[in-house]
Amino acid sequence: MLKRLLFPFVVFVISTVILWYSPTVSESFRPKAYSNQEFVRASVIDVLAESTQSDPLVPSVKTGRQRLLVELLEGDEKGKQVEVENQLSRLHNVYVSAGDRFILLVREQGSRTIYWPYNHDRSSAVYWMVGIIVLLTVLFAGLQGVNSVISLYFTGALLIGVLIPALFAGWNPILVTIGLMAVKIVVNFLLVAGWNKKSLVSMLGTLAGVVMAGLMAQFFGEMAQLNGLYLEKGEDILYLGGTAQVQVRWLLFVAIMISALGAVMDVAISMASSYHELREMSPEQSEKDRLLATIRIGRDILGTMTNTLVLAFVGSALTTIMMVWGFQMPVMQFMNIPALSLAMIHGLAGSIGLIMTVPLTVLIASAVYQRNADLPASASASSSEPVKE
Repeated sequence: MLKRLLFPFVVFVISTVILWYSPTVSESFRPKAYSNQEFVRASVIDVLAESTQSDPLVPSVKTGRQRLLVELLEGDEKGKQVEVENQLSRLHNVYVSAGDRFILLVREQGSRTIYWPYNHDRSSAVYWMVGIIVLLTVLFAGLQGVNSVISLYFTGALLIGVLIPALFAGWNPILVTIGLMAVKIVVNFLLVAGWNKKSLVSMLGTLAGVVMAGLMAQFFGEMAQLNGLYLEKGEDILYLGGTAQVQVRWLLFVAIMISALGAVMDVAISMASSYHELREMSPEQSEKDRLLATIRIGRDILGTMTNTLVLAFVGSALTTIMMVWGFQMPVMQFMNIPALSLAMIHGLAGSIGLIMTVPLTVLIASAVYQRNADLPASASASSSEPVKE
């Protein structure tokens, strides 16, 4: 049991170390803040004055103004009570009542301090959802669930603690992303399925699929005269500063690799497992028939997985699509809107990566299983412990 927990524990420690030391390591090239400001939690003691009315288009939203007496709950001025003006509009709407908690912006401007209601405190909802996911995963999957949670934690550490700083440091986005995705893929399958031939096939198939998706996104994105500048906030990144210039051109490749990774991993492990089971159950079956049977299984999987990616990317552009429909734009016009073109290329590139994952993984499986390697042919998917022959 202790041996089975050793590798997950090591991964957990490494992830924590990355997140802990990343801010310090990246301080030399991280963009500097433009203003001296901080965000703190605050509580409404009393609503001193209020002049609000329901928005005519969205009756559930109140617009107008409030004058609040609030207490700072954290920061250098913890415990201080101040009066703040709360301007309410349709988009910036931090309507509060006595006893409510919210996020307060505290900014030093010259000789005076500005206090501004920044937003509702939504973090508790996110933390509760994360807690529920972790609890359900561990409850229903046991040790395998713990490994899955640690794998997700490791992914967050790589993205936040390594990838983002590396991009701001000016490193080559393609090489950095491929390297980090390879590490993520290896660690994930070691945690979930252990070290065996099936895991090796899944690792190689996943890496091949996401690289294919990234290449398709970059190639067709540039064919359509799109690049990382057209990603949300893409242009703003250019003005953040820092010691190195972010290579925005290649961010399409990075974005699609990250977006498609989860779906491609599902397809790759499904293909590897299908091939493995067919080989175990029918060893007398010819290799050609086994490959064709595995690919037929892949066809059924692709029927839903490609929809998943396309719908996910289209969903991110839902309001834009609604505007297109509302304005009755001709096809020629809406097909060339950068946001829509980008969403379509993302979805289609991810689908291409998924489709190619099936034959690539099957070919890799055939090559790996037919080699007289020292890897075990099978292992329990519920253990990350190496399996001995």
